[in-house]
Amino acid sequence: MEENIRSLLAQECFYFRTSLNWTVESGVTLDKCLLVMVERGKASVFVGENEYILERNQILFMRPELPLKKLRSTTDFSVSLMAFPPSMLRDSTERMEPRFLLLLFTQVIWGVDTENRKLVEHFRELFRFAVADYGRGYTRELVLSLVNGLVYGAYEMCGAARLENLSLDSSRSRELFRNFMELLHEHLTREHEVQFYAGKLCISSKYLTQVSKGMIGRTPKQIIDETLMHEAMKLLDKNNSSIQDISVSLGFPDQSYFGRFFKRLKHMSPQQYRLRSKR
Repeated sequence: MEENIRSLLAQECFYFRTSLNWTVESGVTLDKCLLVMVERGKASVFVGENEYILERNQILFMRPELPLKKLRSTTDFSVSLMAFPPSMLRDSTERMEPRFLLLLFTQVIWGVDTENRKLVEHFRELFRFAVADYGRGYTRELVLSLVNGLVYGAYEMCGAARLENLSLDSSRSRELFRNFMELLHEHLTREHEVQFYAGKLCISSKYLTQVSKGMIGRTPKQIIDETLMHEAMKLLDKNNSSIQDISVSLGFPDQSYFGRFFKRLKHMSPQQYRLRSKR
């Protein structure tokens, strides 16, 4: 993989035009949400465990940790690749009904008609503008607002009838998942383990994992860690508290533990993130 592409992929948000040739050999798996808009040509791609055909009237949406690999394409194949962290998606969907969340995390290819294509093109240009100088001023807030608009636009595209026809495991699963998210909001700064939330719900950790993955394709541990990371980045961005104080406020036993957690998910230390954010 070319070094400049590797550098782009490490950023929290990014945009670039590409043929996806750099995914042919070994594929790529990112910890971000990916929106792939076909500009020209046609390609066959492998996403997760399935093969899909990408054409100009289609948009590819990928949840984090889903492998992407191009298998073959026409010579003129080109896409706009847009990426943003899963925390932004969660912020945009926290008030959405479970049916839509399930659809959002399970449907990979979205067809777009001429009118909706224009809307997506507007989103692309605004997104490109926002990430061109990402990290300065209010560019993160701008990207978040764009993702929020994208999610609500996708919700409108789905239509109520389509959501009604989408089956979930059961009303019990919906209730458990909703209660888990409410408990997480209440106890996040004190409890970081799946066992705690499963115990509060009077179910096993294994069953909570099955419910969570069935609803949005993410394990409870991934949701807990992503939520913690989002809160940590907000605190590092928006106040002058010491990293020790932030680690305590988020329920970590000490700064060293918090640092290891942050580096595992973000691939940099809290101090490095704070300095880069200020730049």
